[in-house]
Parts: sequence; structure tokens; C-alpha cells
Amino acid sequence: MIAKHNYLFCNYNIFGFKEKHLQEGFNEWQKSSNLKQISAISTVTALLYIVASYINRIYVPADILPLMIFVHLYLIPSILFVIAILAYLKKRSCFMHSLLIAAPIIAAIGNILIVSKYNGYTIHQAELYLSIFWIFTVSGLRYIHAINSALAVFVIGIVGPYFMYPITEEEFVMHIFWMLASFSFGLVGAYLLQSSQKTLYLKNKELEENAITDKLTGLYNRKKLDEVMLNELDKSRRYGRYFGVMMLDIDYFKDVNDTYGHQVGDSVLIEFTTLIKKNTRSSDVLIRWGGEEFIIISLEVDKKSIISLAENIRKKIEQSTFKTVGSKTASIGVTLNKSSDDINSIIKRSDQALYKAKNAGRNRVEFLA
Repeated sequence: MIAKHNYLFCNYNIFGFKEKHLQEGFNEWQKSSNLKQISAISTVTALLYIVASYINRIYVPADILPLMIFVHLYLIPSILFVIAILAYLKKRSCFMHSLLIAAPIIAAIGNILIVSKYNGYTIHQAELYLSIFWIFTVSGLRYIHAINSALAVFVIGIVGPYFMYPITEEEFVMHIFWMLASFSFGLVGAYLLQSSQKTLYLKNKELEENAITDKLTGLYNRKKLDEVMLNELDKSRRYGRYFGVMMLDIDYFKDVNDTYGHQVGDSVLIEFTTLIKKNTRSSDVLIRWGGEEFIIISLEVDKKSIISLAENIRKKIEQSTFKTVGSKTASIGVTLNKSSDDINSIIKRSDQALYKAKNAGRNRVEFLA
């Protein structure tokens, strides 16, 4: 598990994971964890714009005030409040993220229009620097989306002053410097945040896998069994789909531990796991039940097919040679689910079938309906 985690940890680049399933899982995890942040930040930013618009009433010239009031009191806060609401509506997630990308761009255009009414550089240009930093660090946008939004604001912030209002060379050079500084700090901050989120995601994923995985064999454990079984029982009741349960037990496994020791016994369990993995279908769920007992949940089967699967596994085990201990056999109890089954009843029935196989001489498959 640790080796697997280390591989996953190294398997992403600056923009995302190389593995498609990892990237999709991370995107979904990030999106769900960011929704509260997006809603909260959008609300706070909208309120700050409203406060700024009332401050502007005191200091802004009368000829500029109507435009500033429209942008800072009505336009931007309205967009941000809509984003805050949409963050809780999953069906509108795509539209919400589009608005989140567009909001700072619209704010930048509004800023350029406002500042163009002044003569030369004004303190209101600081909104452009803050917008870029806001996009990268607190907006909740995914890294690539934040880059796109911030680049648009950066271009607007450079092109606007050059063409739309008079500004001295010194002011323009310093403006470019502060735009670059904001973009650079924001870009690095967002990258570090993205990297830490990826690390956290992989650690959470590792913890989740450890919680449902047997450490020795790498198979699922009893906790995962309950999850899979409940899910399949529910499907069976709703869609009439049947599944089978095989309970496998290595014959005379106690003799292995008594003769060769538990370390050899563990190696036999690992070899046994590899063997049944090779001889089951990709849709089958393999679980270590405990000790030398294993459970296989086989989906979409009937009595004939699951007995055939079990018999094939039994033969492959019988024909194999295990390191140190040579040949081993296994007994297998098989059953199909019923409409009245719960987890305990179907496990009990497969266990009874296994007991029947052992009593009948071991190294055999027994079915109980």
C-alpha cells in the first residue's frame, strides 16, 4: 500500500495527475470541498464591494460616481451573490464556475472604465492587483481555471491603461511591475496550494484504502464486504439480479503454521491470493474473511455458472505448487442470494456449505440453496 501511494504521489504534473481516474477523482473531491469556500468568499467579497461603494460616495468626484456605484454596488456584488447561491446547487455547478472565472474579468473591465475617468494613476488601480491575488489564492477556482482568469485580468490591466487613459512612463512601468508581482505571487501561492491539496487527497485516499484493505494480502476486508453486500442485495431487490458467494478455506492450514511457522504461513496466504486473483473475473470481489478463509462475491451468476467458477478455482489450487509447502487444496462453500437475505443469512449459508465440503472430505465444492 505504501509503495502504491508513493507511485501515486509522484504521478502528477504541474496541472494534474497523469492517471485519468486519479485526476477525475481529485477534481470531484476538490470541487466538493471548495463549494463552501466559494460561497463564503463570494459573499464576503460582495459585501466588501458594497462597503467600498459607500466609501466612494465620500471621496469620488460626482462625474465618476454613477459608474462606480453601478459597478461596485450593483454589478459585481450581484454576480458574486449569484455565485454564492449557485455553489449549493449541484446542477448549476458548471454555470457557477463560469461566473466565478468571469467575475474578476468583469471587475477588471469596470475598474479600467472607472480609472480612465481620472487623470493619470489612481489608488483605484490597486483593485487590479488585488483581483489577481484573489483569483489565485481564495476564489476556490481550480488551478488551470485560475490561471486563465488571472491572465485575462492581467492583459486587461496592461492594455487598458496603455490605450484608455493618460499615464506617465514611470507610472506605467511601476504599474506593470505590480501587475507582474501580483501575478507571480498568486501563481506560486496557487501552485503550492494545489500541491498540498493533491498530497492531502492522496493521503485521504490511502487512509480510505487501508480502512477497507487487508494488509497482508491486499484484498478487501470485512468492512468492504458489508458495503459490497448491502449494495448487491439492494440491486437484487430492485432489479432482480442475482449474485453468488463463495467461501474458501485452505485445507489443513494449521499444519503449515505448526510445521513451518507463521512467516511461511503468511507467504502461503499471499501465494493463495495471487492464485485466486488469476482465476476470478474482473467483476468478482475478493475478500479475506479471516485467517485462511476467503470470500468471493460473484456478480451476475446462476447456480450452474458459480459452481463452475468455484470448481475451476479449486482445480487450479490443487494443481499448483506452493513454495516451501508444496501442494495444497481448498474447500469451497457456494450459495446464491435470496430475496429474503440479509448479510448475515447469506454469509451463514455459505459457511454452512463450506462446513459441508469439509465434512465430505475437503478439496471439494458444495452448494447450498
